[in-house]
Amino acid sequence: MKNKILTLVLFICGLAVSALTGCDSEEKAAVEYIIPVVNRCNEPFCFDDYFRKVKTVYLRSDNEYTAPTMISDIYFIDSYAFILEISDRRLSKIDLKKGKVVNQIRVKRNQCVLSGDKDHLYLLGFGNKNIITIYDLDLIPTDSLELKNVSVSSFSRIKNGFIFLNGRETGNRGRYVITNSRLTRAVSYKKVGAPYKPYKKNELISIAFSEVFIKGPFGRILCYDNENQDGYLYDGEKLKRLFHIGTDVTDPEAVPLKNTQMIYSLKGNRLFHYYNEDFTDGVAYFDKDDNLVAQGPAYDSIKEGLFRYTYRQVGRKLVRIRMEKAEDRGKDPNNTTYAQIDFYRLK
Repeated sequence: MKNKILTLVLFICGLAVSALTGCDSEEKAAVEYIIPVVNRCNEPFCFDDYFRKVKTVYLRSDNEYTAPTMISDIYFIDSYAFILEISDRRLSKIDLKKGKVVNQIRVKRNQCVLSGDKDHLYLLGFGNKNIITIYDLDLIPTDSLELKNVSVSSFSRIKNGFIFLNGRETGNRGRYVITNSRLTRAVSYKKVGAPYKPYKKNELISIAFSEVFIKGPFGRILCYDNENQDGYLYDGEKLKRLFHIGTDVTDPEAVPLKNTQMIYSLKGNRLFHYYNEDFTDGVAYFDKDDNLVAQGPAYDSIKEGLFRYTYRQVGRKLVRIRMEKAEDRGKDPNNTTYAQIDFYRLK
């Protein structure tokens, strides 16, 4: 009986790894994904061909709180979304069932990246000190932590601690730094040896806008280094390189992809979002056999304008957030849609 239970547990754990990574084995070699940029497709990527929309939430305004107009970062917990706005220094709690803001606080301008778990939010502030402010789900600050000797550009809460993307490799600090919950013990992984250049303010904000980490089951997390365009799997014990994103341009000066980010990964199927050198955007979808099956603009930027969408993976769902332009919101402030949040599942 014990052997049957053990076999069942091992089988379930194996399914969890496969669902997140799509790897049949831990030893599977890293994949080289190639995104065409010379003869790029101009037909918009059709999400409905590969994803099924399961829910739409319309974020509307009321007189009590100011509705968000721009997303710097967003985090989902149960039936709530927490939206961080750097420009207006606001953190808003959105009730997804009601479609409205139910709580809101002011934050510091240098607080740029948001993470969380089932009980708390973690807001990372950059500057001379890397400070994590901890909030409960009512947006009441409960504690703060300081991470020393690491040049942080993003982070995520993981089981029993945090994982940080380190912008500068020095001494015993690699690209990724894993710590315990109190930041008193750190383990460094993967020294990639890339030359360090100090981030300018606008570059740092751009990195903060990107989703660098995607959480999976059993404490596993996919990590995307958007500077070197490499993807890694952290399984709770070690870090393994899974893929690299390349293009069909061999001259590094001519590569037009900007701010590439991984926005979805499930059972080996992966979706990437990027910007071309003319600031038009694109989406590239690779199936579980590592084939590029679809590519194209995420939307019509001529009609809708640039930078209209934000993407996040929440469990098995892909979330696509469309912020409404001011001129499209209507004249009635109490009956105005500020954002449309669509939830998709992989077909």
